[in-house]
Amino acid sequence: MMQENAEETREMEEEEEESEKKDWAQQVKEIGGLVAVIAGLLAVAGIAVGALIAGTQTAATVAGSAIAVVGSIVGAYLGVKIGTDQTQKAIQGQREEAAKGQVYAAHIDKEGAEKVASLAKQAAEAVRAGR
Repeated sequence: MMQENAEETREMEEEEEESEKKDWAQQVKEIGGLVAVIAGLLAVAGIAVGALIAGTQTAATVAGSAIAVVGSIVGAYLGVKIGTDQTQKAIQGQREEAAKGQVYAAHIDKEGAEKVASLAKQAAEAVRAGR
């Protein structure tokens, strides 16, 4: 009995550590995005200041091109990041709904099981067809 309790406690501690690692990873991702935006803004500001100091037409042309490149890179990074985050949320939502569906299915009586299976198959076909 004592050994079972100790084992359960150890498993709970391992789950908490894993949850903390996920939280830390999420924070690093959020901070990473902020750092990328700030770095991009600093690069654009540095290039603009350099062009103002140089004061020539060539410097202005180079500065404009560099600003466009840095802006495109930062924008692409943020677009990919937002898309990835939304995809992960959608996948998590699908997993949650699948888990609910499995619980519901496990509690259906035998008489209604065939009818429910037929309805589920029709619903899946409708989703696949895009209706």
